[in-house]
Amino acid sequence: MVLIILLYSLFGFSFLFGKMLLAYTTPIFLAGIRMFIAGSILLTYQYFYEHQQFCFKWKDLKYFLQIILLGIYASYILRFWAMETLSAPKASFFFNLSPFLTAIYSYLMFKEKLTRKQLIGLAVGFMGMTPILVSSTPAEANIGEFAMISWPELAMFGAVGTAAWSWIVVRKLIRDKSYAPAMVNGLCMFVGGGLALITAFFVESCTPVGNFLPFVGLLASVILISNIICHNLYGYLLKHYSATFISFCGFLTPLFTAFYSWVYLSQKVTWHFYVSALIVFVGLFIFYQDELKDFSYYS
Repeated sequence: MVLIILLYSLFGFSFLFGKMLLAYTTPIFLAGIRMFIAGSILLTYQYFYEHQQFCFKWKDLKYFLQIILLGIYASYILRFWAMETLSAPKASFFFNLSPFLTAIYSYLMFKEKLTRKQLIGLAVGFMGMTPILVSSTPAEANIGEFAMISWPELAMFGAVGTAAWSWIVVRKLIRDKSYAPAMVNGLCMFVGGGLALITAFFVESCTPVGNFLPFVGLLASVILISNIICHNLYGYLLKHYSATFISFCGFLTPLFTAFYSWVYLSQKVTWHFYVSALIVFVGLFIFYQDELKDFSYYS
Protein backbone atom coordinates (compact mmCIF):
# COMPACT_ATOMS: atom_id res chain seq x y z
CA MET A 1 0.00 0.00 0.00
CA VAL A 2 2.92 2.33 0.72
CA LEU A 3 4.12 1.97 -2.88
CA ILE A 4 0.67 2.89 -4.24
CA ILE A 5 0.71 6.06 -2.14
CA LEU A 6 4.24 6.76 -3.41
CA LEU A 7 3.09 6.27 -7.01
CA TYR A 8 0.33 8.86 -6.80
CA SER A 9 2.42 11.26 -4.73
CA LEU A 10 4.92 11.24 -7.62
CA PHE A 11 2.12 11.73 -10.16
CA GLY A 12 1.13 14.79 -8.14
CA PHE A 13 4.62 16.22 -8.66
CA SER A 14 4.26 15.78 -12.43
CA PHE A 15 1.30 18.21 -12.46
CA LEU A 16 3.14 20.67 -10.24
CA PHE A 17 6.25 20.60 -12.44
CA GLY A 18 4.11 20.88 -15.56
CA LYS A 19 2.56 24.06 -14.20
CA MET A 20 5.99 25.44 -13.26
CA LEU A 21 7.45 24.62 -16.69
CA LEU A 22 4.79 26.73 -18.38
CA ALA A 23 6.39 29.79 -16.78
CA TYR A 24 9.43 29.19 -19.01
CA THR A 25 7.96 27.91 -22.27
CA THR A 26 4.89 27.49 -24.47
CA PRO A 27 2.35 24.64 -24.13
CA ILE A 28 2.77 22.97 -27.54
CA PHE A 29 6.57 23.06 -27.33
CA LEU A 30 6.42 21.66 -23.79
CA ALA A 31 4.18 18.79 -24.89
CA GLY A 32 6.49 18.06 -27.80
CA ILE A 33 9.85 18.20 -26.06
CA ARG A 34 8.67 16.20 -23.05
CA MET A 35 7.16 13.39 -25.12
CA PHE A 36 9.99 13.35 -27.68
CA ILE A 37 12.72 12.98 -25.04
CA ALA A 38 10.73 10.47 -22.97
CA GLY A 39 9.99 8.41 -26.08
CA SER A 40 13.64 8.44 -27.08
CA ILE A 41 14.66 7.13 -23.66
CA LEU A 42 12.08 4.32 -23.71
CA LEU A 43 12.96 3.27 -27.27
CA THR A 44 16.69 3.27 -26.45
CA TYR A 45 16.03 1.08 -23.44
CA GLN A 46 13.86 -1.26 -25.50
CA TYR A 47 16.45 -1.55 -28.27
CA PHE A 48 19.49 -2.26 -26.09
CA TYR A 49 17.98 -4.20 -23.17
CA GLU A 50 14.91 -5.95 -24.62
CA HIS A 51 15.82 -6.03 -28.30
CA GLN A 52 13.79 -9.19 -28.95
CA GLN A 53 10.61 -7.15 -28.35
CA PHE A 54 11.76 -4.12 -30.36
CA CYS A 55 9.25 -4.53 -33.17
CA PHE A 56 6.50 -2.81 -35.14
CA LYS A 57 3.97 -4.42 -37.48
CA TRP A 58 2.45 -2.27 -40.21
CA LYS A 59 -0.90 -4.04 -39.83
CA ASP A 60 -1.15 -2.45 -36.38
CA LEU A 61 -0.53 1.08 -37.69
CA LYS A 62 -4.17 2.11 -37.13
CA TYR A 63 -3.83 1.39 -33.41
CA PHE A 64 -0.54 3.24 -33.06
CA LEU A 65 -1.95 6.25 -34.92
CA GLN A 66 -4.85 6.49 -32.47
CA ILE A 67 -2.46 6.59 -29.52
CA ILE A 68 -0.08 9.01 -31.25
CA LEU A 69 -2.73 11.48 -32.42
CA LEU A 70 -5.16 11.23 -29.49
CA GLY A 71 -3.24 9.99 -26.45
CA ILE A 72 -0.04 11.96 -27.05
CA TYR A 73 -0.43 14.81 -29.54
CA ALA A 74 -3.97 16.04 -28.80
CA SER A 75 -4.10 15.07 -25.12
CA TYR A 76 -0.87 16.75 -24.04
CA ILE A 77 -1.31 19.87 -26.16
CA LEU A 78 -4.81 20.38 -24.72
CA ARG A 79 -3.54 19.55 -21.24
CA PHE A 80 -0.69 22.07 -21.21
CA TRP A 81 -2.73 24.76 -22.97
CA ALA A 82 -5.39 24.42 -20.26
CA MET A 83 -2.78 24.41 -17.49
CA GLU A 84 -1.57 27.86 -18.53
CA THR A 85 -4.79 29.10 -16.90
CA LEU A 86 -5.99 26.33 -14.58
CA SER A 87 -4.31 25.65 -11.25
CA ALA A 88 -2.34 22.41 -10.97
CA PRO A 89 -4.79 20.84 -8.44
CA LYS A 90 -7.78 21.66 -10.64
CA ALA A 91 -6.03 20.27 -13.73
CA SER A 92 -5.10 17.01 -12.01
CA PHE A 93 -8.62 16.70 -10.58
CA PHE A 94 -10.08 16.28 -14.07
CA PHE A 95 -8.19 13.01 -14.50
CA ASN A 96 -10.43 11.43 -11.86
CA LEU A 97 -12.93 11.19 -14.71
CA SER A 98 -10.75 8.71 -16.62
CA PRO A 99 -12.35 5.52 -15.19
CA PHE A 100 -15.84 6.84 -15.92
CA LEU A 101 -14.98 7.82 -19.50
CA THR A 102 -13.27 4.48 -20.11
CA ALA A 103 -16.44 2.70 -18.99
CA ILE A 104 -18.56 4.83 -21.32
CA TYR A 105 -16.23 4.12 -24.26
CA SER A 106 -16.31 0.41 -23.52
CA TYR A 107 -20.10 0.49 -23.44
CA LEU A 108 -20.47 2.45 -26.67
CA MET A 109 -17.72 0.80 -28.71
CA PHE A 110 -17.46 -2.71 -27.30
CA LYS A 111 -20.99 -3.25 -25.91
CA GLU A 112 -19.62 -3.94 -22.43
CA LYS A 113 -22.53 -3.75 -19.99
CA LEU A 114 -22.64 -1.32 -17.11
CA THR A 115 -24.07 -2.54 -13.80
CA ARG A 116 -26.58 -0.57 -11.80
CA LYS A 117 -23.91 0.47 -9.28
CA GLN A 118 -21.62 1.59 -12.09
CA LEU A 119 -24.39 3.76 -13.55
CA ILE A 120 -25.03 5.31 -10.13
CA GLY A 121 -21.28 5.84 -9.68
CA LEU A 122 -21.09 7.54 -13.08
CA ALA A 123 -23.93 9.89 -12.20
CA VAL A 124 -22.45 10.78 -8.80
CA GLY A 125 -18.98 11.21 -10.27
CA PHE A 126 -20.11 13.66 -12.94
CA MET A 127 -22.28 15.51 -10.43
CA GLY A 128 -19.17 15.91 -8.31
CA MET A 129 -17.61 18.07 -11.02
CA THR A 130 -20.24 20.79 -10.50
CA PRO A 131 -18.65 22.63 -7.52
CA ILE A 132 -15.23 22.85 -9.13
CA LEU A 133 -16.65 23.92 -12.50
CA VAL A 134 -18.58 26.83 -10.98
CA SER A 135 -15.40 28.06 -9.28
CA SER A 136 -13.86 29.47 -12.49
CA THR A 137 -11.26 32.17 -11.89
CA PRO A 138 -11.30 35.60 -13.60
CA ALA A 139 -8.41 34.44 -15.78
CA GLU A 140 -10.51 31.52 -17.05
CA ALA A 141 -13.51 33.78 -17.65
CA ASN A 142 -11.39 36.22 -19.67
CA ILE A 143 -10.53 33.47 -22.16
CA GLY A 144 -14.23 32.72 -22.67
CA GLU A 145 -16.68 29.98 -21.86
CA PHE A 146 -19.27 27.66 -23.36
CA ALA A 147 -22.42 26.80 -21.41
CA MET A 148 -20.85 28.26 -18.22
CA ILE A 149 -17.76 26.05 -18.59
CA SER A 150 -14.52 27.88 -19.43
CA TRP A 151 -12.54 26.97 -22.51
CA PRO A 152 -9.55 25.78 -20.41
CA GLU A 153 -11.89 23.45 -18.52
CA LEU A 154 -13.31 22.14 -21.79
CA ALA A 155 -9.77 21.65 -23.09
CA MET A 156 -8.92 19.62 -20.00
CA PHE A 157 -12.05 17.52 -20.56
CA GLY A 158 -10.74 16.91 -24.07
CA ALA A 159 -7.31 15.97 -22.73
CA VAL A 160 -8.81 13.42 -20.33
CA GLY A 161 -11.19 12.05 -22.95
CA THR A 162 -8.51 11.49 -25.59
CA ALA A 163 -6.13 9.99 -23.02
CA ALA A 164 -8.80 7.59 -21.73
CA TRP A 165 -9.51 6.34 -25.24
CA SER A 166 -5.81 5.87 -26.01
CA TRP A 167 -5.33 3.70 -22.91
CA ILE A 168 -7.98 1.32 -24.25
CA VAL A 169 -5.95 1.03 -27.45
CA VAL A 170 -2.67 0.66 -25.51
CA ARG A 171 -4.22 -2.21 -23.56
CA LYS A 172 -5.23 -3.88 -26.82
CA LEU A 173 -1.70 -3.65 -28.25
CA ILE A 174 -0.11 -5.00 -25.06
CA ARG A 175 -2.63 -7.74 -24.21
CA ASP A 176 -3.89 -8.84 -27.62
CA LYS A 177 -0.95 -7.97 -29.87
CA SER A 178 1.81 -8.87 -27.36
CA TYR A 179 3.78 -5.62 -27.67
CA ALA A 180 6.07 -4.59 -24.82
CA PRO A 181 4.72 -1.58 -22.85
CA ALA A 182 7.98 0.35 -23.32
CA MET A 183 7.80 -0.25 -27.07
CA VAL A 184 4.24 1.05 -27.40
CA ASN A 185 4.74 4.04 -25.13
CA GLY A 186 8.19 4.84 -26.47
CA LEU A 187 7.21 4.79 -30.14
CA CYS A 188 3.99 6.76 -29.60
CA MET A 189 5.67 9.36 -27.38
CA PHE A 190 8.55 9.75 -29.85
CA VAL A 191 6.34 10.27 -32.91
CA GLY A 192 3.62 12.26 -31.09
CA GLY A 193 6.24 14.48 -29.50
CA GLY A 194 7.88 15.06 -32.87
CA LEU A 195 4.55 16.10 -34.39
CA ALA A 196 3.98 18.53 -31.51
CA LEU A 197 7.46 20.05 -32.00
CA ILE A 198 6.73 20.57 -35.71
CA THR A 199 3.41 22.22 -34.78
CA ALA A 200 5.14 24.44 -32.22
CA PHE A 201 7.64 25.61 -34.86
CA PHE A 202 4.82 26.93 -37.05
CA VAL A 203 2.41 28.36 -34.47
CA GLU A 204 4.52 29.38 -31.46
CA SER A 205 7.58 31.50 -30.73
CA CYS A 206 10.87 30.67 -32.46
CA THR A 207 12.59 30.93 -29.04
CA PRO A 208 10.15 28.99 -26.82
CA VAL A 209 12.40 28.63 -23.75
CA GLY A 210 12.75 31.76 -21.67
CA ASN A 211 15.22 30.60 -18.99
CA PHE A 212 17.20 27.55 -20.08
CA LEU A 213 18.72 26.11 -16.90
CA PRO A 214 15.57 26.07 -14.69
CA PHE A 215 13.60 24.73 -17.66
CA VAL A 216 16.01 21.83 -18.23
CA GLY A 217 16.06 20.95 -14.54
CA LEU A 218 12.27 20.85 -14.26
CA LEU A 219 11.89 19.01 -17.57
CA ALA A 220 14.40 16.35 -16.53
CA SER A 221 12.57 15.96 -13.22
CA VAL A 222 9.12 15.50 -14.76
CA ILE A 223 10.43 13.02 -17.35
CA LEU A 224 12.30 11.04 -14.69
CA ILE A 225 9.36 11.01 -12.27
CA SER A 226 6.38 10.58 -14.59
CA ASN A 227 7.67 8.85 -17.71
CA ILE A 228 10.31 6.58 -16.17
CA ILE A 229 9.79 5.98 -12.42
CA CYS A 230 5.97 6.01 -12.40
CA HIS A 231 5.79 3.99 -15.61
CA ASN A 232 7.90 1.18 -14.14
CA LEU A 233 6.40 1.41 -10.66
CA TYR A 234 2.88 1.08 -12.09
CA GLY A 235 3.94 -2.07 -13.96
CA TYR A 236 5.49 -3.50 -10.79
CA LEU A 237 2.36 -2.81 -8.74
CA LEU A 238 0.17 -4.58 -11.29
CA LYS A 239 2.00 -7.77 -10.34
CA HIS A 240 0.88 -7.43 -6.73
CA TYR A 241 -2.39 -5.49 -6.78
CA SER A 242 -5.45 -5.61 -8.98
CA ALA A 243 -5.69 -2.99 -11.73
CA THR A 244 -9.07 -2.02 -10.25
CA PHE A 245 -7.61 -1.14 -6.88
CA ILE A 246 -4.71 0.83 -8.38
CA SER A 247 -7.09 2.83 -10.58
CA PHE A 248 -9.38 3.51 -7.63
CA CYS A 249 -6.47 4.92 -5.61
CA GLY A 250 -5.87 7.48 -8.38
CA PHE A 251 -8.09 9.93 -6.48
CA LEU A 252 -5.00 10.59 -4.32
CA THR A 253 -3.21 12.46 -7.15
CA PRO A 254 -5.17 15.77 -6.98
CA LEU A 255 -4.90 15.74 -3.19
CA PHE A 256 -1.11 15.49 -3.39
CA THR A 257 -1.06 18.11 -6.16
CA ALA A 258 -3.10 20.49 -4.01
CA PHE A 259 -0.68 20.02 -1.11
CA TYR A 260 2.39 20.58 -3.30
CA SER A 261 0.85 23.68 -4.89
CA TRP A 262 0.17 25.10 -1.44
CA VAL A 263 3.72 24.40 -0.25
CA TYR A 264 5.73 25.33 -3.35
CA LEU A 265 3.52 27.85 -5.19
CA SER A 266 1.57 29.29 -2.23
CA GLN A 267 -1.66 28.58 -4.13
CA LYS A 268 -4.80 28.48 -2.02
CA VAL A 269 -7.28 25.71 -2.75
CA THR A 270 -10.92 26.71 -2.34
CA TRP A 271 -13.63 24.65 -0.69
CA HIS A 272 -15.06 23.84 -4.12
CA PHE A 273 -12.09 21.55 -4.77
CA TYR A 274 -12.57 19.53 -1.59
CA VAL A 275 -16.34 19.21 -2.01
CA SER A 276 -15.88 18.00 -5.58
CA ALA A 277 -13.11 15.63 -4.46
CA LEU A 278 -15.38 14.11 -1.78
CA ILE A 279 -18.34 13.64 -4.14
CA VAL A 280 -16.18 12.15 -6.92
CA PHE A 281 -14.56 9.81 -4.38
CA VAL A 282 -18.03 8.59 -3.39
CA GLY A 283 -18.84 8.11 -7.08
CA LEU A 284 -15.64 6.14 -7.64
CA PHE A 285 -16.33 3.98 -4.58
CA ILE A 286 -19.83 3.15 -5.80
CA PHE A 287 -18.53 2.57 -9.34
CA TYR A 288 -15.84 0.15 -8.17
CA GLN A 289 -17.73 -1.39 -5.24
CA ASP A 290 -18.35 -4.82 -6.75
CA GLU A 291 -14.76 -5.12 -7.98
CA LEU A 292 -13.26 -3.85 -4.72
CA LYS A 293 -15.03 -6.65 -2.85
CA ASP A 294 -12.88 -9.07 -4.79
CA PHE A 295 -9.68 -7.09 -4.20
CA SER A 296 -6.80 -9.15 -2.95
CA TYR A 297 -3.07 -8.80 -2.51
CA TYR A 298 -1.15 -11.34 -4.57
CA SER A 299 1.60 -12.43 -2.21
